[in-house]
Amino acid sequence: MMKKSLCRFARLFPLPLLAAPLFFASCSSDDSMTPIDEVKTPQRPISVEVSEAPFGNTTEARQLTRAAITDLTSFSSFEMTANNPAKDHYKVTKNGSWVVDGSWPYGVGDNTPVTFYAYSNGDYNGNSGTPYISFIMDENASTQHDLLVAKDTVSYNDHQGKVPLTFDHACAAVAFNVQITNTLKTNLGSKLTVNSIVLRNVSNSGKYYFGTSTWGDVSGSAYYTLTSENIFVDTEAQALSSNYLFVIPQSSEATYLDVTYTFSGQTKTSATIPLSVKPWEAGKQYTINIKLGTTLIQ
Repeated sequence: MMKKSLCRFARLFPLPLLAAPLFFASCSSDDSMTPIDEVKTPQRPISVEVSEAPFGNTTEARQLTRAAITDLTSFSSFEMTANNPAKDHYKVTKNGSWVVDGSWPYGVGDNTPVTFYAYSNGDYNGNSGTPYISFIMDENASTQHDLLVAKDTVSYNDHQGKVPLTFDHACAAVAFNVQITNTLKTNLGSKLTVNSIVLRNVSNSGKYYFGTSTWGDVSGSAYYTLTSENIFVDTEAQALSSNYLFVIPQSSEATYLDVTYTFSGQTKTSATIPLSVKPWEAGKQYTINIKLGTTLIQ
């Protein structure tokens, strides 16, 4: 009797016999496998330790303390790129302490060295295998910014995710003073007022290469107004309002100054003044003394 009932049930509700094993096989597979995109490695924190190398002095430079230079070049943010295949990019800002907006490069082992490239300005390019920064000097002499660069190779386990960075100055810092000679002061008989001083024919763009710490493709012919204020010039050297000009290292043989001055009530433009100084070197500070004499003011 029971057997007949079962047969009658089967005729009324036929079951697809092949579906059952396929269904159970599918359930078994889903329970035992985890999709690849759900496999995650824990994010490891990253931090930085920042220091700044001081500018070096040269025979042309006036003696400044490191604090004075740091006040001029200190920076509150910079960018950093890692050279692992993903080319991780970080923005680092100072808010009491340095804060990195990211984590240690994903997929890199705890003991695998990673090279980090850091820079305060410019655009990073590492696609050629020779990382460099494309940099253009600010057009305004009064708002100049330096290019500070740093590089270090560390693994996560070296410092538990901390990257030590010592920034070097990739530009030269050039300041300008103006004065007149004793002879000119004696011969003037009236006051000499400088109206403006313009530095011309400055190469203002180039590429800084991390691997060699050198510049390449330096080009351009820019000018910088060092002062547009009326300055009564005396025998005492006085600094111009532009303060330091951060210059891409270059020869200054073709660079010259235009000085506009007022003498005896008439505004005149002097002959150009060639600098004729040694090439400006990265990380060095210079002072150019513009000394106006009787051969210049005629």
